[in-house]
Amino acid sequence: MINILVYPLKVTKLLFKNYCYLIVHPETREAILIDPAWEIDKIEYQISICEAQLKAILLTHHHIDHVNLADFFANRYNIPVRISRIEMDFYGFSCRHLVPINHPDELTFGQIRVRPIFTPGHTKGAICYWIEGALFTGDTLFIEGCGMCFGYGSNPSEMFDSLSYLKKTIFPEVHIYPGHSYGQEPGHSFAHLLENNIYLGFKNREDFIAFRMRKNQRGLLKFS
Repeated sequence: MINILVYPLKVTKLLFKNYCYLIVHPETREAILIDPAWEIDKIEYQISICEAQLKAILLTHHHIDHVNLADFFANRYNIPVRISRIEMDFYGFSCRHLVPINHPDELTFGQIRVRPIFTPGHTKGAICYWIEGALFTGDTLFIEGCGMCFGYGSNPSEMFDSLSYLKKTIFPEVHIYPGHSYGQEPGHSFAHLLENNIYLGFKNREDFIAFRMRKNQRGLLKFS
């Protein structure tokens, strides 16, 4: 059961189509913003109608389509921006009010408790955030697949380890909220992914790497 309120916000710019998330405590209205990008007005409108008291920004990784508005909202609300120390140091990421996460620190923002889970693979220091009955996965895990492992700091072997850890750790009833959609809406249960997501079915590292890194993959940026 999710006791927090989760507001998926689909934001776009040119070819980019992302989901950022506003998480609101239903009683205190304390709130967290995850991976804000592209559309200031859409995000501000959701904050306003929820009467949300924004306490922090959480970043899953440093790619521009996940951090584009982190500096803006950090300055506007005078709140901290959290990202893994590994991600910050490895890529030289910086913005206003940046406070690195030293895994496995638990974070508390008023009545909202956040468990960061270090999940390298797509980037060197990627993090998922487990908040009550919801897991926010950035580009580590999608409803339909998992993140690309082709860029600087990416590593398909580390991605295999990260997904294996999630399979051992996350409850089946937890709802998954990724950074992109390839056709299915965010919020499916982890049980659904375990049943339908091919990348969670691999038990052998070498087989996973061969499939994840196979040639001539299509539609890598055709986000729905």
